[in-house]
Amino acid sequence: MTTQPEEINAMTTQQTTNTTGPAAGNAAGLTPAAAWSRRVRLMGGFIQTGFAAFWLTRASLTIGGRAADVLIAASGVAVIAVVTYALKNTAGTAPRPTGPEASRIGRSVTTATVIQLAVTFVLPVILIAAGHPGWVLPSIAITIGMLELWIDHEVHIPRLRLLGWALIAGPVILAATMSGPALAATTGLGAGVLLLGSAAAGFHDLASLRRARQPGPAAPEDPMTMPQGDSPMTSFRPFFNPATGEWITYTAVAEDNDGQLVRFTWRIVPGGVISEHIHPRQDEQFTVLAGEAHYTLNGAEHVAGAGQTIVVPAGVPHSVGNPGPAQTDAIVERRPALQAKEFHEAAAGLVADGKTTPTGVPKNPLQLGATFWHFRHESRVTSSPIWVQNLILPPLWALAKVFRVRPYHQHWDSRT
Repeated sequence: MTTQPEEINAMTTQQTTNTTGPAAGNAAGLTPAAAWSRRVRLMGGFIQTGFAAFWLTRASLTIGGRAADVLIAASGVAVIAVVTYALKNTAGTAPRPTGPEASRIGRSVTTATVIQLAVTFVLPVILIAAGHPGWVLPSIAITIGMLELWIDHEVHIPRLRLLGWALIAGPVILAATMSGPALAATTGLGAGVLLLGSAAAGFHDLASLRRARQPGPAAPEDPMTMPQGDSPMTSFRPFFNPATGEWITYTAVAEDNDGQLVRFTWRIVPGGVISEHIHPRQDEQFTVLAGEAHYTLNGAEHVAGAGQTIVVPAGVPHSVGNPGPAQTDAIVERRPALQAKEFHEAAAGLVADGKTTPTGVPKNPLQLGATFWHFRHESRVTSSPIWVQNLILPPLWALAKVFRVRPYHQHWDSRT
């Protein structure tokens, strides 16, 4: 059954004049997750640096002798250098986020951090009482890894995901292959270097943001209010995907707004169809300018006409089509930006290069793994279950790297 947009306004649509974006209520003009992403890089970076100093010192003392003196001195210099760099280059880049959603994220991050710190003090007592003192450092590293994964889940910092898995898998492997002082020293050095490197990378992100805002005319306070069709950094050519029947021209990309959103003008020709899919980590918004967009949300069919806005939350299955007879024009935004631009270019580029079936599926299985696993956070099809894709695509992606099958090629870039 097809429902008109007015009947489902409370669920999925809103009038264009009422759209303020998810950054509404945030004094910094950022989405709550983006604002907390900055905050985590700053405050979390200092916490990581403190833990790194502890781990490196503990490992050095375990090694002992002249080597310990050298390691402690080198670690001290590195820690001081990272803290000095942060104090000089990150001031004013991470104000405290405000608003209900920002408060929820703040509570979640704070609670997870407090739990992790409590476990850090409790675990040694339990393990020593159980007669396994050698497992103390690896177990603490694992709890830190779990915290990093949770923070990435809340504020989307992919670097923390890699750090988290390294701090979880590394100590498990080390505990299975060594014991005693060797285990403590190796775990301490490895965890310390990883944490200090992560902190330094986060501080560098903030410093780069600060430097980018200093020269030239002042940027708009709120990137969400950027005039539609206006990209201050560069311009883009339209590109066409014959498999879906859609024309796309980007007007705002990640580097224009600190990764908050991408925006593009979108046109789908009569007969064009984008099959059901999800955006695991992005909210999507269609504002129809002309024609009608026939779409599904969670299997329910709807139609949106000119002046209507379709809001698709992250993770919700949806499809869009234009049964005709006229083309449909819209403005589309995705938040956060991630690599949506590169994904669209890759999907259209593979078709243009003759490397896909008529429906857009790569003919080469390695290309399928390379591209669609690389862009798994931007889009996942629902024609096969996600768990099946999670089993099949990673091995294809790994083989693609061995045979140098690339997920994206520069000649697909739509910048002019």
